[in-house]
Amino acid sequence: MPELTEFQKKRLENIKRNNDLLKKLHLSGVASQIKHEAGVLEKSRAPAKKKQKTTNTRATKSASPTLPTRRSRRLRGESADDVKGIPNVNDNQLLKMGSPDGQDKNFIDAIKEKPVIGDVKLSDLIKDEDESVLLEKFKRFNNGNFSSGDFFEEIKKRQGDVTGMDEFDLDLYDVFQPNEIKITYERISATYFHPAMEKKLIIAGDTSGTVGFWNVRDEPLADSEEDRMEEPDITRVKLFTKNVGRIDCFPADTSKILLTSYDGSIRSVHLNNLQSEEVLTLKNEYDDSLGISDCQFSYENPNVLFLTTLGGEFTTFDTRVKKSEYNLRRLADKKIGSMAINPMRPYEIATGSLDRTLKIWDTRNLVEKPEWSQYEDYPSHEIVSTYDSRLSVSAVSYSPTDGTLVCNGYDDTIRLFDVKSRDHLSAKLEPKLTIQHNCQTGRWTSILKARFKPNKNVFAIANMKRAIDIYNSEGQQLAHLPTATVPAVISWHPLRNWIAGGNSSGKIFLFTDDSGTIKQEE
Repeated sequence: MPELTEFQKKRLENIKRNNDLLKKLHLSGVASQIKHEAGVLEKSRAPAKKKQKTTNTRATKSASPTLPTRRSRRLRGESADDVKGIPNVNDNQLLKMGSPDGQDKNFIDAIKEKPVIGDVKLSDLIKDEDESVLLEKFKRFNNGNFSSGDFFEEIKKRQGDVTGMDEFDLDLYDVFQPNEIKITYERISATYFHPAMEKKLIIAGDTSGTVGFWNVRDEPLADSEEDRMEEPDITRVKLFTKNVGRIDCFPADTSKILLTSYDGSIRSVHLNNLQSEEVLTLKNEYDDSLGISDCQFSYENPNVLFLTTLGGEFTTFDTRVKKSEYNLRRLADKKIGSMAINPMRPYEIATGSLDRTLKIWDTRNLVEKPEWSQYEDYPSHEIVSTYDSRLSVSAVSYSPTDGTLVCNGYDDTIRLFDVKSRDHLSAKLEPKLTIQHNCQTGRWTSILKARFKPNKNVFAIANMKRAIDIYNSEGQQLAHLPTATVPAVISWHPLRNWIAGGNSSGKIFLFTDDSGTIKQEE
């Protein structure tokens, strides 16, 4: 064997030193693992082969097929009925449910960046259905009849008998399974339960700007082949280029639906004639579109809309007037994620913002140069009260009659405030109750928002453990409604005990108190 040169000796010393360092840091297998994952084949020498022999037993074990630690009920040999009303799917299937592929994927890619401008007919946007069929369908829509929950069973024991608990023992809609009810193509960002009393109509918008209309079938499927092949009655239309922010109906005409978007536009949809009109495109003084984050019709004037923006602005305008004038006021220097009007004092609004505050404002009084804002000479409304949160405030909502204000945010809490008397409102709000609740949705799940029922002092919020939790305004938990995935975006029917939650896959979970009417009679 020829004598090694100085360079070769130095090289071997460096290799030995590096290997010793890797062993000390327990990283000896990382390099080979990286090469293996990258598909790089190593040239093995004799010592390497000996090392492989010492790990042969381990390699043999890993080569044998292993069962997943989490398996579907089918693989475990359990019945699909083991969990009431929840479809029998495993986690991998749940992830696949929401991923658009094939025809859906091509459709989304084709229309993603095409804005809808001006007044249009929905039949011009929905190419695969005949106009007369669409018109009949939408006329049916408007038929004129119009985390503490993770431990719910333990909480019930401690709370005892609470009024309203039986009232919200709701059943999951089961004519179709939730994995069959794909109301939008992508992640749901807004839902709305139409106020019709006899007929259920649920509207949802997603992050791509698509709006879906689900005409809910209450009758059970028959045994006929035709019925077994039937799908949920869902119509989708692309109206915006970005997130649908809020959906509502016009108080004076429930056949007209109002929709807002992060692209700055507000549109109406007429259920009677398929017409969609451009109500307003919100812009600043530089003619830049302002994304609309939330809105609500005024209690004092049903034609006036209050709205907030992604940039922290607030304004009101009259929906009866095309190109209506509006004056922007600054309420925050960051995104206002949620806004609510106080039903007891309709001139008073609450906002939750990324600036980590909940604030109550008096819209009657103007402040020309607010001290709190970094924007000079930008008028604002008068601040009545403020609550400073550790992290951003995601949602605010008023109870209809007892003067309770609820908010939740990324600090993993739900907070309840007593605001029924203006005289007792101090500059610094103090919660009457704090409830621990997991609100860490991440980027793939829509932000959780607590919502009061319009006609009762109860509110609902999604649970990251895949459920909808319902509480009264005293913080007592009334229900824990389990689902297969996180029903992040909640919407109440304003009068009935019906509630819907939309997930990241564009699917809807519907709970009602009339399940007896939708089940096959024995």
